[in-house]
Amino acid sequence: MDPQPVHLSTPRRATAVAGAWLLDAGGDDDLLAMAEIGLTSVRIGLPWALTEVKPGHLDGALVEAFVARAALARSVGLEVWAALSAPEVPRWFDNDGGFTDDRLAATAWPRWVDLAAQSVGDVVDGWVPLEAPFAMAARLVPDDPRRHGAVMHHLAVAWRDAWRILRGTSPVATSLDVRVLRPIDATVTAAELTRREDQLRWGLWMRALRDGTVSIPGRADREVADLAGSCDVLGIAVRDDVEACLHRAAESGPDRPLAVVLGVRGTSDQQRSEHLSRLLDQCDDAARELALERVSVSDTTAEIRMATASVGSPR
Repeated sequence: MDPQPVHLSTPRRATAVAGAWLLDAGGDDDLLAMAEIGLTSVRIGLPWALTEVKPGHLDGALVEAFVARAALARSVGLEVWAALSAPEVPRWFDNDGGFTDDRLAATAWPRWVDLAAQSVGDVVDGWVPLEAPFAMAARLVPDDPRRHGAVMHHLAVAWRDAWRILRGTSPVATSLDVRVLRPIDATVTAAELTRREDQLRWGLWMRALRDGTVSIPGRADREVADLAGSCDVLGIAVRDDVEACLHRAAESGPDRPLAVVLGVRGTSDQQRSEHLSRLLDQCDDAARELALERVSVSDTTAEIRMATASVGSPR
C-alpha cells in the first residue's frame, strides 16, 4: 500500500528545537524535499497489521519497500525512525483476542518486534514500537472500563517487551496520546471519568516509565520488571495545549529528551497552517526551558501528512 503524499504547503519557518521528523514518509520526491527544507529525521511506518500477514510470516514486498525508502532517506541525510504499530493490529491477532489476551500478546507481539528488528534494523536509526496506546485500548474495548484497564496493563507489558528486544540497537521513543483533560460538566460523574482517563493517558505511563509500576484505576498496582526507564526519548502526541503537555511530561516522566507529534486541525490549508503555526509557537516556548529534541506534524483531520519547515535556528 503506497503511503499518502506529504503535504508541503506549510509556510517555511524556524523552530528552536534540535531536530524534526515526519510521521510517515511519502514518495521519493517528498524525501528529497524534506532534506532540502532542513528536516533531519523521517518516521516511516512498517505497520504490523499489513506486514505480518500470518503469524510469523512477513509480507516481503512491504519489507523491501520499507528498506528501499529508508535507504533513500538516509542517502539524503535523514535519520529513519521505524514505527511498528498503530491502533490497528493484524486481523488474525485481533480475532484471537489481541491485547485483551495477555498470553497471546506475550508471544505474538515480541515475535513481531523481533522479526521487524531482524528485517529492517540495519536501515533504522530509531524505533517507535507503539503508537497511541490509549486509542488502541479504546478501540479494542470501547464500552468496558474494567477490560479497558486490563488492556492498558497488557500494553504496558508489551512496551516493556519491545524495549527488551530493541534497547541498545537504536534509540527507542514512546508516542503517547495525551492531552489536557477537563470535565464536560460540573457533576461528580464527569469529574470521576476525567480522573480515570487522565490516569490512563498520563499517570499510568509516566509512573511506569519512571519507576516500573503500572497503576490502573480499580486494579492493584503492579511492578513490571525492566519497565522503569524503558525509553530513550519520551514522545507524546497532542493536538492542543502543547506547552502544558510537554511540561507535564518533563515533570512527571523519566528524565529523557522529549519529542512531540502535533495533530493539526482545520478543513483548509490556511486553517491547518494557522493551527500549526500556533502549535509550533508553543513548541518554541517549551524548547527554551525543556530538552525538546524532535517535533513532528500529523494532519489527522485530512489524513495527509505535513512537513515542518526548517529547524534548529532560534528566532
